[in-house]
Amino acid sequence: MKRIIQQGLLLAAFTLGLFFNLEAQSTQMTIYMNDGTERIYYMTEDDRVYFEDNEWLVISIAPTKSDRYNLAEIRKVTCSETEGMIEETDASVFLSPNPVHDAFMIHNLGDRQPVSIYALDGRLLKTLEASSDQPIDISDLPVGLYLVKTESRTLKIIKL
Repeated sequence: MKRIIQQGLLLAAFTLGLFFNLEAQSTQMTIYMNDGTERIYYMTEDDRVYFEDNEWLVISIAPTKSDRYNLAEIRKVTCSETEGMIEETDASVFLSPNPVHDAFMIHNLGDRQPVSIYALDGRLLKTLEASSDQPIDISDLPVGLYLVKTESRTLKIIKL
């Protein structure tokens, strides 16, 4: 069970890191190992990160380099942009409550605008028009971590 939770957290970290960095020229991915060592990769849009046989993390740097790490040996993974930083246009937009059970609100959103809710694997789950402080129902979604995209921000929300 612990390994499944670790896998889920690692997958969430990769997906979030890579999702938020799609427009960056390069993403630095750091793997922190249980023995205290670190592995650093500079990744572009052609590189891939995936799980193999539910116990290996595979990093494929196009076209020839590929490294494998046993999930039990990984303590933490981080992703950050190294070039082409994207400026947030409106830092005052935020969600509440977070975590959420059935409905949340986006504050400081302004007039009606499109809001999209994505799964961590990039699937679009919902699209709607919303205004500031209007309840957004997600009771039909399963428990998990989601990305909420407005015209100016992409925010994370946890559904319990």
